[in-house]
Amino acid sequence: MLPDPVLASLDESGLERAWNRAPSSRARLTLALLSPNLSEARARWVLEQVPELDDSALLVAAFDLLRDKRLSVSVQQEAVPMLRQCFARLAGTSPGAMRLRLLHLLVGTGREAPLGPQELEALEAISVLPSWKEDSFTRSFHEARRCLEDLKVPGSTGAAFAVAERTLGHRGALLLLWRAAATRERLSEDERRRMGRMLWLIGSRLTEQSSLLEHSVGTSLMASGASSLRHGRNQREAFAREDEAHAAVMTSLRAALDRWPLRSLSEQLLESRARSEVAWLRAFVGKGALP
Repeated sequence: MLPDPVLASLDESGLERAWNRAPSSRARLTLALLSPNLSEARARWVLEQVPELDDSALLVAAFDLLRDKRLSVSVQQEAVPMLRQCFARLAGTSPGAMRLRLLHLLVGTGREAPLGPQELEALEAISVLPSWKEDSFTRSFHEARRCLEDLKVPGSTGAAFAVAERTLGHRGALLLLWRAAATRERLSEDERRRMGRMLWLIGSRLTEQSSLLEHSVGTSLMASGASSLRHGRNQREAFAREDEAHAAVMTSLRAALDRWPLRSLSEQLLESRARSEVAWLRAFVGKGALP
């Protein structure tokens, strides 16, 4: 019989015990990012940490946590101006990266709200920046794993991967995709093409990243942009890329790596996946070596 998946042992009681012995607010924030159902009190604790965060990845992870619709409306509303201020502050330290600027633009907005003229102007400036984010998934993964190992959290490698996924900012890009869809019919042909170029450029930067989540959302942005640009060939290429990634994911899922009897081998493969998830998945369908 195969063992339970890596994350199965991370129940609320185990996280609470780790919380009580955590030596720092940084360690406690890492644990909060693992909670499957954050309490009101714990969410407010995270909110109190936001103004002190000087790590852009952790700030993005806090945004991901505090946007959970299961939290009270008051917590979500209180988080918006605080997050917006911190996104603006840290964006200044990474002038060539899109992620923090896009989140600053979109935080607190609804997915069905059309983009206004000023937002489109800001989005155009964001779209020509040379990179999506200023740090790497691998750094976030290693820092989270080191913290969780120190706290003796079971399955720290798998848990660290889950924490690192919260740092990506892909949910902000997904919000952009929805808002662009709500905007498209309100625009003239030239304006649609202009927005299409923005989506294509931002999506292109996302697909340069190593994680599947960034790659998938980036591909969707590129496909949406190609549609607005009336570039059928580019749209087909984007969908083909998405289909290839989906096939690789299905192949890896059938392998059930998180339930392999040799836990050490499973963790080695997960660490390889953290170096470049896209390359790791391509290796499963015979298109390259494991990273």
